[in-house]
Amino acid sequence: MNKLIWFVFMFSLVSYSQQESYYSLYKYNMQVINPAFAGAESDLSFSFLNRSQWESLDDSPKTMAFSFSSKRKNNVGLGISVVSDKVFVEKQTFAYLDFSYLLDLDQTKIFLGLKGGGNFYRTSSLNLEDYNQIIDPAQRELSRFNPNVGAGVYIRNKIYWFSFSIPRLFNIKRNQDLSLGAKDRVHTYIGGGLELPLSESLILKPMIMLRKVKSLPLSKDAGVFLGIKNKFDLGISLRSNSSFSAMTLFKISEIFYVGYAYETPTNNSLSNLNIKTNEIFLKIKLNKSEKNILPEETSEK
Repeated sequence: MNKLIWFVFMFSLVSYSQQESYYSLYKYNMQVINPAFAGAESDLSFSFLNRSQWESLDDSPKTMAFSFSSKRKNNVGLGISVVSDKVFVEKQTFAYLDFSYLLDLDQTKIFLGLKGGGNFYRTSSLNLEDYNQIIDPAQRELSRFNPNVGAGVYIRNKIYWFSFSIPRLFNIKRNQDLSLGAKDRVHTYIGGGLELPLSESLILKPMIMLRKVKSLPLSKDAGVFLGIKNKFDLGISLRSNSSFSAMTLFKISEIFYVGYAYETPTNNSLSNLNIKTNEIFLKIKLNKSEKNILPEETSEK
């Protein structure tokens, strides 16, 4: 039997399935869930993320995320965010245009954001093994585009940052012609963190990310990073009743940043399955001049 099917069968009575991707490196990949980050980090930025979840299981979740943002005139930021998910027989791609507007309050920056786009969703159960001689009408292909919009707020100064976003505001039924089907449910994200200098070369960066989906328990990611000599960050994170992550981000140059996260489940009953998760991240930041770098960006470097 397929390992992933066995895994889902064994723990379906005590667990809840995820519909959108989780990330360990939320802090460095925020635009995919909050459009207010478009243009908020640098004049021009590109982010790439690859996440392999539960790697030892066949057909386990694979996620690729890309975002591009540009700081424009008149306090406007524009961007693109794309997330491609594949798990078992499902494939989906979220593609959105991101817009942000900056309210500059001197020491505090408030970014207001909007997303517009949709989800290209495809699933096929035609190749699944079937031991029933009667044709199952639910065994079929489904392909659909579901439009949607999202919104977010991002606030920061030299000491703290705060993020609130709903990347998809509307519930969308993926397969309206079936009596029982899945929906793109509304996900709400609330996050925040601090930047606490410990010395000239060390900065403590605690953070938390809350994720709420209707009918599912609240997911909580609590973590802390230690910034060392503005060259790299080391961090750990704990997801409620789920997993533990060890993370790092290296500043290769003034432009290139590389991150890695290793995630393992905290539930002892899952340890024998060896379901580890690896996440790799690359960010490119381009600034026209050092004058354009906001306070938080200077601390990250």
